[in-house]
Amino acid sequence: MAQPDLTSHHVNYLIWRYLQESGHGDAAVSLQRAWYPDPQTLPFARHIKTHALVSLVQKGLQYHELESSIDKEGNPITFTPERYFFGPEPFDVGSLKPQDEPTSAANGPLPGPVPETAEETANEPASNGHTADPAQKSQPAETNGDEAMEVDEAESKPATPQPQAPEVDGDGDVSMGATEPEEKPREPTLTTGHSIGIQMSPAKAADLTPDTVMLDEDHAVSASWCPKDPSLLLTTGDTFCSLWKLSATAEPARNRFLSLKGSGAFVSAVAWDSAGAKLVVASYRDLKGNVTIYNTDGNVMDLLPDMPRVISGLYWAKESPQLVIVASDERSSELALWDDGRRPDVYPSPQMIDNHVYDLAWCGRNRVFACGKGFVYECEVDDNIRLLKAHASQQSDTEWAYLKCLKHDALSVAVTASAASSTIWIPTHDIVIDTAHQGAITAIDIKPQAASERLEGKQTITIASYSTDGTVGVWQVDLASKESKCIHRLRLGASVPALTGSFSPDGYALGAVSRDQVLIWNVERGGDPIATCKAPVVAKVKEDPDRTTNGQNGHGPVYPDRALSWDLDGKKLACGLGDQTAIINFQR
Repeated sequence: MAQPDLTSHHVNYLIWRYLQESGHGDAAVSLQRAWYPDPQTLPFARHIKTHALVSLVQKGLQYHELESSIDKEGNPITFTPERYFFGPEPFDVGSLKPQDEPTSAANGPLPGPVPETAEETANEPASNGHTADPAQKSQPAETNGDEAMEVDEAESKPATPQPQAPEVDGDGDVSMGATEPEEKPREPTLTTGHSIGIQMSPAKAADLTPDTVMLDEDHAVSASWCPKDPSLLLTTGDTFCSLWKLSATAEPARNRFLSLKGSGAFVSAVAWDSAGAKLVVASYRDLKGNVTIYNTDGNVMDLLPDMPRVISGLYWAKESPQLVIVASDERSSELALWDDGRRPDVYPSPQMIDNHVYDLAWCGRNRVFACGKGFVYECEVDDNIRLLKAHASQQSDTEWAYLKCLKHDALSVAVTASAASSTIWIPTHDIVIDTAHQGAITAIDIKPQAASERLEGKQTITIASYSTDGTVGVWQVDLASKESKCIHRLRLGASVPALTGSFSPDGYALGAVSRDQVLIWNVERGGDPIATCKAPVVAKVKEDPDRTTNGQNGHGPVYPDRALSWDLDGKKLACGLGDQTAIINFQR
């Protein structure tokens, strides 16, 4: 079996271990944040011995000395100080210490060393990952780490042109000073916390609350940025629609262009067109729906033909002026097409679906997918909308509540999820992720593909799933091999449900919303959040579980409506939190 290639993960792990063992805990944490959340879980970690990096460096210095002691013909030559790897200048570690350096007692103990293996740590009952023995306590290391390892003590001695021959053990390792006694257990440094390999300070998330603007609003169930204008925000509730104009020099200005309070009518769906020039609002009264198109000033531009059912969803195409309108009741749905470029007097013949459609998504210019009980429906769109194929799930009674699509060149992917069964299904590629969560799924999203990924024609996608179990699952799916794996399990906290969330437009970050808080993670790193924002006050609002808005079907436990929307630059988030809408500035 060939020796595995040396990778940056091997080097980073050795450096991370050295920093831990030499007392530079903060530097180790910084490396861990920038590199990998949990280095001790790497497959090779359990094989690495204490002081491994120092041992390798010393062996390398020995090799350098031997190599420099012979010429190209193999004849011995004098190894002079000028040939030293680090140069001939003497180096005194003590000269680096500041005159007013505090004592170690004043600064508290440092984290102890990493245990030999993760398995040993898991079996030792310790408060912080290190076994405490009152009868045997090691001497405290200095706070700057200069005396934490005996190799540094040896380095502090003046260099001489002819150093003494080092002691070499049976493995060829150079002794790090005098013969090392058997390593004694380290004194515990923490009394609380969960131990995985070694206790470390978690990455501190940036608190975005001080820079957050709170908009006082009636209970908003959705908030969405204008696709082309990051200063224009649409918020909607059961009986109102408001446009907020944001400015760097003035307070946000609200234009409540629609108020249905007391009229017996309710807002059921809203959507921006892809150009950001108009928005469409659906409302209903007495189970009959109507659709109105407004401009960005909140003025009426057009009235669309009425529908005989409640309109549960409005979906603009990203590349054309076409709009799909979903009208449903408990037994059936119809998909109607409106072409805003032609503005006909009546809708073309709608596509009837013998099912309740919970959600719909465009997949390219002329294809849409819709999900319902036991099926995902694939339809073609041109002058009208036609059913091409009904993808049947393995369980006919599974209610597929959420749907997202991704389309790039030859890649067309539809992903759906069931709230009740916590299952993720990719019907376009016959891939199923069973029991993705321990609780109900509340939302899903697909990470936008970078330009480089599209050029390479990668058949891999990244999916985020949000759940009431208090976690966000980040899944990597290989569409060619049909294999999937959970690369991150992001946690909001104990008994804190993830009510919704989405990726940033560039795929760099991922946001999740709980009852009163927004958390943001780096998608690549995972681990702890990089930023959080907590609402100062969240009013308790009675939720209506029977309300249907753009795919929210109201089945399962009743959780408050929450909304999250990124602006087109990924620099601001809008989040509806009860009777407040938070505008969060996210500067990377």
